[in-house]
Amino acid sequence: MSVKLSEKQAECLRIIESVPFVDFSTIDKDGFPSTRLMMNLRNKTQFSALALYEAEERPLTVYLTTHDASEKMAEIRKNPKASLYFFNQTTFSAVLLMGTVEIVTDAVLREKAWQKEWEKHYPSPDAGYALLRFLPCKLKACVGQTSFAENF
Repeated sequence: MSVKLSEKQAECLRIIESVPFVDFSTIDKDGFPSTRLMMNLRNKTQFSALALYEAEERPLTVYLTTHDASEKMAEIRKNPKASLYFFNQTTFSAVLLMGTVEIVTDAVLREKAWQKEWEKHYPSPDAGYALLRFLPCKLKACVGQTSFAENF
């Protein structure tokens, strides 16, 4: 990572990396939030070999995967604003990231992200699989009894 994290951002990243799933909210065709639970590709235990984040310039960027024909893809194409909510039930800490989603088309990055065990969800890295890059611009967090918010 080329950008240095603040102490609060570093604590948020520890929370993000500790949880296996993330709530991902997009905006549906009627303007309402549409939330679903997704695999957290920043989780250090589940995806320790995933090298997507090594060269990332924005340290709180999060990658997600989905089916390329899913409802959320249509929602993202129409309105890329979204949020991610991470909750660690052991520490009762939470991080909410708000930002925009990009659909990754770079073949090298898509291949770098691909995990063999995803074949049970997607036919191949070239068929049915979409890689999403979430770029946060706002952060809200509750760590222990401390709450804070930041815009970047």
